[in-house]
Amino acid sequence: MADKTITYYDVVQEILKRVNDADGDIYLERAKELVYEGISSLAISEGVSRDDIRGILKSDVIDVADKFSGSPEWRIKVKGSGRDLIEDNPAKIITIVNDLTDSETEYRYIEISLSELNRLNDEDYSPFDDEIFYYQRGDYIYFYPQDRMETQKLVITYIAEPDSYSYDPYSYGDGTGSPQLERDFSLNFLYKTIDYGVGRIREQQSGE
Repeated sequence: MADKTITYYDVVQEILKRVNDADGDIYLERAKELVYEGISSLAISEGVSRDDIRGILKSDVIDVADKFSGSPEWRIKVKGSGRDLIEDNPAKIITIVNDLTDSETEYRYIEISLSELNRLNDEDYSPFDDEIFYYQRGDYIYFYPQDRMETQKLVITYIAEPDSYSYDPYSYGDGTGSPQLERDFSLNFLYKTIDYGVGRIREQQSGE
């Protein structure tokens, strides 16, 4: 992996070499799965910088007032078909802030857990005047209190689910045409992904 261009094929091959299966006779399919699994797991872990995952760090602007005028409940669909986020399905929401070019009032958006929902009726737990709570349930993000959402324009920053890399570079034999991962991830992050894959396969080997 000395070259500056690091492809999906290169990462899979490096995992296989480190587990003594350079030809991929035993662990090829597992190694390919672990690249996606490793990227997904590591991207949402602590200590990952934005530069590490630059290709899957996305932001979308949503004009709540325009999109949800007259809606009985203020919610945004963030996953699946018909979602309101334009770019991709999010693996993790990083921040929600106001688009200050249009929003009349700037609020602090604070994520709460589903277990905290029952406390919303408690006056001591109510959001301050400059706060809006949000929580994710299923494919949707809900906001509270709803009356503060009527004129909001939001910028949602999130870690997108990585590509599945379903294109099989092994039909070429040498990986020609394989997706270039260094466009989306730092070298340090890719080596962590390799370590992740190697670790999982070695766990499997120790149990065989």
